[in-house]
Amino acid sequence: MKSALVVDDSKSARFVLKRMLNDLGIEVDTAESAATALDYLSQNQPDVIFMDHMMPGMDGFEAVKRIKENPLTAIIPIMMYTSKCGDVYLSQARALGAMGIIAKTIAPVALRDSLLKLGVIDDVLVEQQPSDKSELIPTEKSAGTDNTLDTYVQDLHRLMDDQTVELHKSMWLGIESVGNELFNRLNSELEDRLDKIVPEPEEPVTPEIPLRADRFSLPFYLASFLLMVSIIFNVSLFVRAEQLKTKVGVLTVKQAVLHQKIQAKQKQDAPAAKQTAGSEFVQWALNKTISYPADELALNEKRIPDIEVLVQRALETRYRGRIILQTHAGRFCMISDETGIYRLADSNLPVTECEYIGNNLQPGDDPSTHQSVAFANYLVYINGASDEVLIEVVSLSRSIELVKYPELVAEVTAGTWNSTAQLNNQITIKLVPVITSASAQ
Repeated sequence: MKSALVVDDSKSARFVLKRMLNDLGIEVDTAESAATALDYLSQNQPDVIFMDHMMPGMDGFEAVKRIKENPLTAIIPIMMYTSKCGDVYLSQARALGAMGIIAKTIAPVALRDSLLKLGVIDDVLVEQQPSDKSELIPTEKSAGTDNTLDTYVQDLHRLMDDQTVELHKSMWLGIESVGNELFNRLNSELEDRLDKIVPEPEEPVTPEIPLRADRFSLPFYLASFLLMVSIIFNVSLFVRAEQLKTKVGVLTVKQAVLHQKIQAKQKQDAPAAKQTAGSEFVQWALNKTISYPADELALNEKRIPDIEVLVQRALETRYRGRIILQTHAGRFCMISDETGIYRLADSNLPVTECEYIGNNLQPGDDPSTHQSVAFANYLVYINGASDEVLIEVVSLSRSIELVKYPELVAEVTAGTWNSTAQLNNQITIKLVPVITSASAQ
């Protein structure tokens, strides 16, 4: 089971994210401070870390920096779990080694998509998994979009209905409370004043009738006024609720129409786009080779600009699928110095006098030995940033000669041999596009 570490000084924030991650089948441990997280990482290695920014003591950025400086934890992907946002903040986070930002208001669906891009989890919903594992990129997303839209609209309807009920309750309780208070106070004052009135014997009833009628009219007017205010407020609230429901309905219809137009446009433009820009990229990529010096790894930070150009052109031409970087190491004629460090032999030295023929920096053909740590981290980032292309690294056995070496005889110099080895020291591009129903037509 995959594991995650959630670092946040807020107990409620840790609980919410832990519950969503558990729903995705991920085991979660939590830490309430950056210092506690660093102690945890000295004994454990989770598959992903969610790091809050603002915490007492050490903040999230300082914690990310220390984690990336430690070789034992440097390869663990980190997502900033914060309410901060913006391109500047995202750039700062990525410069320190974080993969991106997860908002504290994130929905479960968005969290699942982020974890899929990081490669932490497989697709949780079985029905959304492609039947062919080679088809790494989903080709149909409209159904998920429609379901999400329906869910949001239904939630909005329920929210408005609940809010209307609560407002009605609050309104009636407020009116009843104010009305009772006013009535009780006025009735008490009225009784006190009536007790002070001394009726005259000559006209015991006649003078009191208009007086009592006038005094009892005030509560009646107040009750009438409050009832009128209640009716007006209730009608206004009902009208606003109906207007909101109408706007939501119109928005739903417009989104459905727009979605249909986009799908129709994509179907119309897909064949032409593939025949022009797509074919140009394939031809360009297959003819491209990347050479590298004998004293460097095939894939290190110096090769990152070349890979960025490759990915950018793929995205611009709507290429979808795998891009395979095939490394091949040349076999160089080398001698060692007095410290035992190998270097290229002098050009005039006969190749038969070479102390070592091979590549001391890349002694094996395993793809992991041809990559630096910086490039491996970059590869994780670039694969998580795009769901259109996937970069893979494979190696070609050095027993296969891309350019044939000369005979290993005394007449051949080290300079001639190493020139051929340098031609074999290169990276070639292989493409495995995703075959979709639209592209097959």
